[in-house]
Amino acid sequence: MDTISLSGRSAPAGLGWLPDRPDVRDLTHESPEVRALLAESGSPSLRALAGDDAAEPPATADLREWFSPVEDQGDIGSCTANAACGIVEYFQRRSFGKHVEMSRLFLYKVTRQYLGLTGDTGAHLRSAMGALALFGVPPERYWPYDVAQFEADPPAFVFAYAQNFQALTYFRLDPANASGKEVLATVRRHLAAGVPSMFGFTVYNSIRRPAEAGEIPFPAKGESVAGGHAIVAVGYDDDKVIENPIDGKTTTGAFLIRNSWGESWGESGYGWLPYEYVLRGLAEDWWAMTAQEWIATAAFEE
Repeated sequence: MDTISLSGRSAPAGLGWLPDRPDVRDLTHESPEVRALLAESGSPSLRALAGDDAAEPPATADLREWFSPVEDQGDIGSCTANAACGIVEYFQRRSFGKHVEMSRLFLYKVTRQYLGLTGDTGAHLRSAMGALALFGVPPERYWPYDVAQFEADPPAFVFAYAQNFQALTYFRLDPANASGKEVLATVRRHLAAGVPSMFGFTVYNSIRRPAEAGEIPFPAKGESVAGGHAIVAVGYDDDKVIENPIDGKTTTGAFLIRNSWGESWGESGYGWLPYEYVLRGLAEDWWAMTAQEWIATAAFEE
């Protein structure tokens, strides 16, 4: 699996996102099932997502306060599992006020089994959520994160502790034929309403530079590709300016992202990715998830 060396980090950082094209069977934010679920929420902003006339979102959004501390995936390709578990932990914390660390290693293993893969192959985001809904995921303490055990089969008792997520609804925010501008607007509206999303993006070698600031520049001409990586969008800032030190070009507007390279990367594990990645097709495969029990709580009411 692809890795990338970062300044200030002794071991390479894992990547692991396998791009997956839209499928006609995918639920999207426009699917009747998804709209019906959001329409039942106690939150006016979530109910607005179920309609066609959602108001223009504010210039900034930031959901970090409800996320658990950023984890480190090490040098294996488990970024999709890290992203999915991070969003589950967000909803558990925001909806119920509790923090339970989910087993990222368990989800990475069962996702690859779900795909019929062996080895450190990385995974699709769609498959990570499918495995989450099918197998559930246990607390971290029952199947701790040890990169040396990434291929080990969890024993039966670990499956017994897996929390049931069969009621989970996951849906695509970038359906086929959606333009970059449409995807950008959709993701921003969901973030403003309190719905984070996970996605994959093409990693260029200029990402080595922002270890402290977490500002990932739009690639300069001629930069080499390091691989694909899955992360979580947890906010945005329409006025965020990021400069690529290679060519001096700047972009305005960026997503606040939650990485899985530990708290020493970026701002305690968080960083910024320019909107330009979405507009130019370098960030795709956008997914959100929710469940009735999460969004029906008073925590989402305004």
